[in-house]
Amino acid sequence: MNIQSMAAEGGVPTVAQWAIDHPGALSVFTKYNIDYCCGGHRSLEEACVRVGLDPVMIAAEIRQAAPSAGGQVLRPETWGSALLADFIVQQHHAYVRHAIPELDALTERVCERHGHDTPALIPIREAFLALAEELSAHMEKEELILFPTIKRLEEAEAVPEHQHPIERMLQAPIAAMEDEHEAAGNLIKQIRALSANYTPPEFACATFRITFQRLREFDEDLMRHIHLENNILFERFKRAWV
Repeated sequence: MNIQSMAAEGGVPTVAQWAIDHPGALSVFTKYNIDYCCGGHRSLEEACVRVGLDPVMIAAEIRQAAPSAGGQVLRPETWGSALLADFIVQQHHAYVRHAIPELDALTERVCERHGHDTPALIPIREAFLALAEELSAHMEKEELILFPTIKRLEEAEAVPEHQHPIERMLQAPIAAMEDEHEAAGNLIKQIRALSANYTPPEFACATFRITFQRLREFDEDLMRHIHLENNILFERFKRAWV
């Protein structure tokens, strides 16, 4: 299956395809809150209309955007499935597990100190705790069930008669993981809205500002994380079922 063939209805490239073909697109999508992970199946025009943006302007900005400064451009769509699964665990699952306790402590502290003058902090913390619980269970299922099955499938590629049953075994877990990604994305959207897109008030102390910055970083990493799974890793198998 060629991931480069992903397209919306009518052959128009999807948001996911823009993200894959143009490494600098991720920073543009993040800047404008364009959903390229759970909403990656939409055309760029549809995604822009949803957030009130001009798709021509966004496309031009994407073409001019450079990838993240410093370091080599990664092309995960060219990697084997086992390698990609390992990268997701080592890069993104590890980050989530490290960030959750830090953000738990930070959100608790700012709620105690500023919850009375910034009431939105309480539901922000509640949404984050729900997200942390969702992601912790989600990652464990991927690591114990889904990713090992994907690796077994890749190992069995030299034996064609073994591929079809294993591929079919992935349908239910992949659908479940995508549903959980959607739930996580909805919680992130709640946090964005409640925090005015992570904009602290003028009176915010250093801890308050650090908390919002860490939440923004968590959001951005999660979007890249889900993009790798929904639009690259899972898409390989979904297209094989068509």
